[in-house]
Amino acid sequence: MGTEHKCQWCGKEFEPTCHKSRQKFCSAECRIKYHNAKRYYGGKVDVCPECGAPVEQSGERGRWRRFCSDRCRQEYHRKQRQEKQHEQGRGKQVCPNCGVEFELDWNCKTRRFCSDECRKEWWKEYRKANPSREPGMRNCAFCGKEFTSERWHGGEYCSRECYLQAMAQTREDRVCGWCGEGFSTFVKSEQKYCSRECAAAARHDPGHKRGMRRIRYTNAEDWKEQLHEASKKSPPPRRGKRVWLVCGETSMYTGLDGLLGIIRYQLNHSPYDGNLYVFRDLSGTMIKYLEWDGAGFCLSKRRAQSGSYPWPPAEAGKVLEITEKEFEYLKSRSIVPCKEKKPR
Repeated sequence: MGTEHKCQWCGKEFEPTCHKSRQKFCSAECRIKYHNAKRYYGGKVDVCPECGAPVEQSGERGRWRRFCSDRCRQEYHRKQRQEKQHEQGRGKQVCPNCGVEFELDWNCKTRRFCSDECRKEWWKEYRKANPSREPGMRNCAFCGKEFTSERWHGGEYCSRECYLQAMAQTREDRVCGWCGEGFSTFVKSEQKYCSRECAAAARHDPGHKRGMRRIRYTNAEDWKEQLHEASKKSPPPRRGKRVWLVCGETSMYTGLDGLLGIIRYQLNHSPYDGNLYVFRDLSGTMIKYLEWDGAGFCLSKRRAQSGSYPWPPAEAGKVLEITEKEFEYLKSRSIVPCKEKKPR
């Protein structure tokens, strides 16, 4: 029988296969774990030194894993660096008031004084030695009232109300030369457009102003009258047919069958009468129009490039008839309604 030895790592008895007098481990795995544990400051192998959780090794040749995750590795080394800094100390500081030398704590920021009493006393003596200038009298740049500089830190104005009124006079309301929207700008500035987009559009098409197509309306009759006046300049239509605008908002996800049901059951119209029925979505930027051409239904969709399509302010489920000429103008020009300016 061969001579049995005891493994220095796992403690199991084994029969040496080579170098019978010098073999100390039962296998290569025990030898690698023993030397790894010895290399890493006598720590335990396959146990995370930060959280104590077991570490799973790949079993293949390569780097030996000491930590269970990157978070534990970073936290472990951070604590090691912090302990090393604490051993070195932060140095000592001399109080400028009493001259006592004190050591800073790691839990606080850099301090100039050893205590709050020294800080208050030092600043009290400093203000006595360096008194502030006496407050002078000055006149308000807006109302002309005399005031002291200590009352209000607004510079040339005696109060915040005067400051706000003076700032309001430096601005004025103007109308954009391209889109027709109102905007606020400085009085001395030469700004003609509300945004860079409008300025670029006007620069590329100087002979046309989109704001000229805007209409203002408050009710359905006013809206229809202004649309009729605006459509007079458009070319005559190719065909003559009746156009019905469906008031209210209609979801653009509604398909052909859903629109036919709205025409038949809500409007009480026949979808086979050859008329054109127009629907608009909630945002007003998209319209759908449906018509019967004798052999089938033609469903089209149109989205406004900018702004929204104006719609008659009437209850949902009602229709308003317009001419085909007015509809062609509305569809091709995408008239954008003017928004009412909110009071300040």
